Amino acid sequence: MTETVTAAPEAVAKSQWILDLIPAESPLGRIFTIDTALKLTRVGISIVLGLLFVGLIMTVLKRITRKRLNARSGSLVVKLAQYLGFALIAINTLEAAEIDLSALLGAAGIAGVALGFAAQTSVSNFISGFFLMSEKTFTVGDVVTVDTTTGVVYSIDALSVKLRTFDNQLVRIPNETLIKTNVTNVTRFETRRLNVKITITHATDIEKARVLLFEAAEATEIVLRQPEPLFMIQGIGKDGVDLLFGVWLTNDDWVSGNNDIYAGIQKRFRAAGIEFAHATMTVYEKKAREPSVAGRSS
Repeated sequence: MTETVTAAPEAVAKSQWILDLIPAESPLGRIFTIDTALKLTRVGISIVLGLLFVGLIMTVLKRITRKRLNARSGSLVVKLAQYLGFALIAINTLEAAEIDLSALLGAAGIAGVALGFAAQTSVSNFISGFFLMSEKTFTVGDVVTVDTTTGVVYSIDALSVKLRTFDNQLVRIPNETLIKTNVTNVTRFETRRLNVKITITHATDIEKARVLLFEAAEATEIVLRQPEPLFMIQGIGKDGVDLLFGVWLTNDDWVSGNNDIYAGIQKRFRAAGIEFAHATMTVYEKKAREPSVAGRSS
């Protein structure tokens, strides 16, 4: 690059005869001087080399992001690097043209401060987006729960993440919110446990209920045999005995597994005469005592 830049004055000197054809006192003569030609040459070389360098960086970044990031996140990184490269080319070009950058940088600093105050939220969301990409908590297509919202990740953008809920609504969640909030990736792993919580009456035989629950699980083909189902007595309350029965399903069989398990449990409990407990209220009626005969005579 140094040889190319130093060769520029020699090329201009050889082209001196072209400049001699322009009268020095004419408007063109006052513009097209040797200094102007040198500046234009340096500017041209700076732009060409800068574009070649940025193009090389873009090629390398695309290969890296294609392997480590999803399509949208990789595109965001590449675009940011491209804009940064163009900014550096612009600064280098202005320096090659011997333009004083102090005034421009001062104005840019003032504008940057004003813009920073006006775009605090956007900047925070933008930076939070990079943390989300580095953590890789979820990707496009995963089912996630944020607070009370559950949906499929539709897109991961610079400022927000968009979810498509199961009733086909689009929900936009700012990246800053995702950093500060607990996010549950429902489909991160291939299998999930379905927790069935039921309450039986105090008079029901718990062992009999346990056997029927396991029979319902064995009769459902899509229930995984490993890990084994979980049975637990969670407590005895005023309304009945609280039971927890957990079975494992794949993500693909989650919906159909829910339907089959609940239907199988209800069918077997009904056939065995087991009732589900429900809230009850007992009312005691106390009759007023009638006055005695002695009390009447008095």
